[in-house]
Amino acid sequence: ALGYAEESRIPLEMAFVRNHYIGRTFIQPSQLIRDFKVKVKLNPIRDVLKGKRIVIIEDSIVRGTTSKGRVRALRGAGAAEIHMRISCPPLISPCFYGIDFPTKKELIASNHTIEEIKQFIGVDSLKYLSLEGMLNSMMLPKEEFCTACFTGDYPTKIAKIPSKKALEKGCSRSV
Repeated sequence: ALGYAEESRIPLEMAFVRNHYIGRTFIQPSQLIRDFKVKVKLNPIRDVLKGKRIVIIEDSIVRGTTSKGRVRALRGAGAAEIHMRISCPPLISPCFYGIDFPTKKELIASNHTIEEIKQFIGVDSLKYLSLEGMLNSMMLPKEEFCTACFTGDYPTKIAKIPSKKALEKGCSRSV
């Protein structure tokens, strides 16, 4: 957010009070828990937001539910316009290399256009950083990075992998 504010010359103001005891919301096991944690994690500051045109900077949009909850809270606090900028390309494929991403079916960008995502989360505009722009910003050669979650091109062969729920169900039966 700081870099965006400096480049765009838009003043940076903290519009949320963040609860640092709530972790990453997208990896929670159920939608009910994710929704609850989104509400508890960030509390909008009305005096900062009322009547303002704002830009939210996010690292990614996974399912879209976290962003939708934040936008709803910002509108409720009086924001006049909400624009969202994402510091990576759309996530279209699951990560099988250590990040607990949802299935392809659950990744909002794998099944919806940017316009549809914009409508779903309720922002006035939505822009993503391009893959090329993201890779060019790194201090290492492009070949050093896995981009499978953005492109669907995996660096290793991916076998058909059962869902996390199927694996957990199988483990609970054998115990």
